[in-house]
Formats: sequence, C-alpha cells, structure tokens
Amino acid sequence: MSLYHRTNNRTSLALEVQLQFKGKNLGRACTRNINPFGVFIELPEPELVTDDFVGISFTSKNEDKACALQKGMVMHASKEGIGILFASYNEEFRTMLEQEISQAGSSEINI
Repeated sequence: MSLYHRTNNRTSLALEVQLQFKGKNLGRACTRNINPFGVFIELPEPELVTDDFVGISFTSKNEDKACALQKGMVMHASKEGIGILFASYNEEFRTMLEQEISQAGSSEINI
C-alpha cells in the first residue's frame, strides 16, 4: 500500500510522451493531467504496475524530438492508464511544462 497522497492540483494537458522501462521502449502515449510533481498517462492496457520505475521523454508539439526527460515511480495503474510520481526536480522539465501550459491556456483541475 502506498503512502503517497497528492497535495497539488494537476493541470489538464495532453502531451505526447515516450515511456521506457528497464531499458525497453514501451512506445508513445499521451498525458491526461500533470503538475511539476507527477502525471497521469493514458494507457489502455498498461504493462506497468505500482512501484515500477520509468523514464519519460516529453515531446514538444512544435518539435518531433524529446524536449524534456523525467524519471518517476508508478503510484497506481488501471485500465485507463498510470499515475506517476516524479523522482526528482528537473529545471528543464519545469520550464517545458510552464511553456506548454501557457500555450494551451490550461488551468488547474482538482482531482
């Protein structure tokens, strides 16, 4: 059982990501909501389970290459996707996230 409980609101934002697990590329997916501390990634049939440690490459809508990398732990998995808690603070990721939220005009959502 996990002790983590989200204390920050997430922003509804669809970003393309590439997932890696144990050196294996799991393919492309899309975020549903995100904040600087975690993300929910839509995966209809996730291969990942709670406590798996993953790498996430975020791709900018304006570029077809990774613009920010992040690592995190799967906190929950369901038929809708996976919730990930980021493992560390990353200035490159934070800058990319602020730019994407600003461009999308997204606002915080309470979950």
